[in-house]
Amino acid sequence: MAGVHVGGKNGVRIVVAGDRGTGKSSLIVTAVSENFPASVPPVLPPSRLPDDLYPDRIPITIIDTSSRSAIFWLYMVAR
Repeated sequence: MAGVHVGGKNGVRIVVAGDRGTGKSSLIVTAVSENFPASVPPVLPPSRLPDDLYPDRIPITIIDTSSRSAIFWLYMVAR
């Protein structure tokens, strides 16, 4: 995870990586919407968790990956 400066607070980016068909996108949609979806796209755009989810209100962005691009995203977030 890497810190991002957002509005005076450090944000957190979480990259979800894993094998194909393991439910990475479903896990992210469930965390963001607090509902389990019937269907989701194969890869989601970066998704923000609700600001009021944690008392310290640090912005959290979850980045979905395809099984092919996981190494790329891990490199980009670590920069």
